[in-house]
Amino acid sequence: MIVRMSTRRDRTIGGLAARWLVTTMLVARVASADADDDRSTTEKTSRPRAEPPAGYVALSSAPPQVTVLSLPVEGAWGIVQGMDSDGTHTGYAAYALDLVPAEPNPETLTKEVFHKRKRLTDHPCYGKPVLAPADGRVVWARDGARELPPFRVGRKHEAGNFVIIQHAKNEFTEFRHLMRGSVAVKTGDRVTTGQRIGRCGNSGNALTPHLHFAMLGSYRPIATRPFRLSNYEVLSAPNTWLPGDGHPKEGQIIRPSKTTP
Repeated sequence: MIVRMSTRRDRTIGGLAARWLVTTMLVARVASADADDDRSTTEKTSRPRAEPPAGYVALSSAPPQVTVLSLPVEGAWGIVQGMDSDGTHTGYAAYALDLVPAEPNPETLTKEVFHKRKRLTDHPCYGKPVLAPADGRVVWARDGARELPPFRVGRKHEAGNFVIIQHAKNEFTEFRHLMRGSVAVKTGDRVTTGQRIGRCGNSGNALTPHLHFAMLGSYRPIATRPFRLSNYEVLSAPNTWLPGDGHPKEGQIIRPSKTTP
């Protein structure tokens, strides 16, 4: 995969904002082996800890969305891989986003500096709270999977730690690569919007910590579907945030909308 640097001029954000972009483009292409996008379609579901099987085709003709989805994170994050973007966000995983938080000092973060982050805790994403984007019920939650050091390749179909929440009929959200020991819910639990369900980690086939977030139209087998995001803002220029149009895109910096007291 080609590593994209933080100097990329994204047409959505503009040059100055792109340089502030957290050098998220580094992580976008380094984390190229997402377990959630490479799961075995033949894994048996009868075993207690086996994850649901993956389908072959994403649900591009899903019915209109009824669930109002908020961002599952706090603060400003960059979308480092978008929907239907390359070899990992295609097929049944086409409608998914990879997110990492803003870097504190993006102007000093080069590719060489990035690759010196040998500990998980060196990555800003690691340990950040992952939140329920809407009310719902947990239909699958897994914890206890190992986390490898950054840049080490795991087993091809390693599922990692994840949570899947059902919000309405045929509407689910999934969260991948969660930190070992951080999953705060179990199958059958009811969750509310903004409730912490886990923390960002590096489990599964992720090479560096990031959050894989998707809406599913089918849970067995897993298949993503298009979705609209609500209550968020997009960085359009330095220190200028505009309401999101509901369709988050690769390269954007987004954050939850500021609420009025």
